[in-house]
Amino acid sequence: MEKSWFIFFSARDPLSGKMVRFRKSENLNSFKTKKGRSERAVELIEEYSTKLKNGWSPFGDESEAIYSDQLHFKSLADIYKKKRKSNRTLNFFINQFIEDISGKLAEASKHTYISKFRTFNLWMDERGLTDDDISIIENKRIVEFFLFLVNERKLSGNSIKKYRQILGAFFEYMVKHKHLRFNPVYNLPECNRINDQAPRPVYSNDIEVFKKAISKEDPQLWLAIEFQFYCYLRPGTELRLLKIGDIDFARGLIFISRENFKTRRENVKEIPEHFLLKLRNHYDLLSYSRECYVIGKHGMPSLENLSKNNLRFRFNKFRKSLKMPDTYKLYSWKHTGGVTASESGIPDKDISDQMGHTSLNTTSAYLKAKGGRRIVSIRNNYPRL
Repeated sequence: MEKSWFIFFSARDPLSGKMVRFRKSENLNSFKTKKGRSERAVELIEEYSTKLKNGWSPFGDESEAIYSDQLHFKSLADIYKKKRKSNRTLNFFINQFIEDISGKLAEASKHTYISKFRTFNLWMDERGLTDDDISIIENKRIVEFFLFLVNERKLSGNSIKKYRQILGAFFEYMVKHKHLRFNPVYNLPECNRINDQAPRPVYSNDIEVFKKAISKEDPQLWLAIEFQFYCYLRPGTELRLLKIGDIDFARGLIFISRENFKTRRENVKEIPEHFLLKLRNHYDLLSYSRECYVIGKHGMPSLENLSKNNLRFRFNKFRKSLKMPDTYKLYSWKHTGGVTASESGIPDKDISDQMGHTSLNTTSAYLKAKGGRRIVSIRNNYPRL
């Protein structure tokens, strides 16, 4: 009791990268008994442990921004990498950008952003540039990165386009907030490479083949397909997390929450009358609790939703057994619905509203890309060889 008591901890100096030891004795020695000091020491240990775990740094002023590094993979063995002091580095601003836009993105889109930023960050890191000021990133550097994606990673044209979109949005954000004067994402190399075939609409004759097999052997999967075809629900989140309570069986509407919709805004889907009657009478959805997921476990509505890839794996098995082309994917049924509706004479504006598109131009481009140019007379009346 004649000596001064203290607690200690070590933290890594962000400038030198070395562990530094700190002593703390706040009010600890004011206690005159061993028990009092011991209890106060335990309180200090808990206090500083919590602060350190929450990202507090003993280096510099506490008001300096500490942020969670979303570009690095989680590692329990290296907690320090999750928290870094703020400066004008690429890492810091990317994480700031992700944090600012995350509320506007669906979870899958957020992961896409993080994945693309991670690739860019690693490429910069290999060149020793991640700790430099953001202003070093000029157009020449961006062009080099895209040449790397095209020539070394050999990505498809669509993937290159996604990188251009995401990095362009990030640097535009930097200009808007006056961290940079110009957006360096311009005059980028072109790439028309096709590595993977995107999902295409299902041909009308093949629809009947799928329907006959799936509706008989896996009615729940066929229900999921019908939701995509009629209501344009995306299978990953909108359909998988759809609950009975999200369906208005009186007015024939489906309400998609902003958390589950792709563009992070509330959306309403119209249910065609014949499909609404089928949901009531054939699938008997009104007999289940409002809290049940429509596409639940064990082939029926339940309080447990399916895993992310469950429906896709089930559909792929049917596609393989029926010897259908690989361009038919689970997501194809949403495209099939949109194209079929357009060919049936439903106005593009109504399809646009049902799709949840922000503009009619988006819908027109979508239908053109998915449906293509059809010459019915050649398809149906061309003479035989």
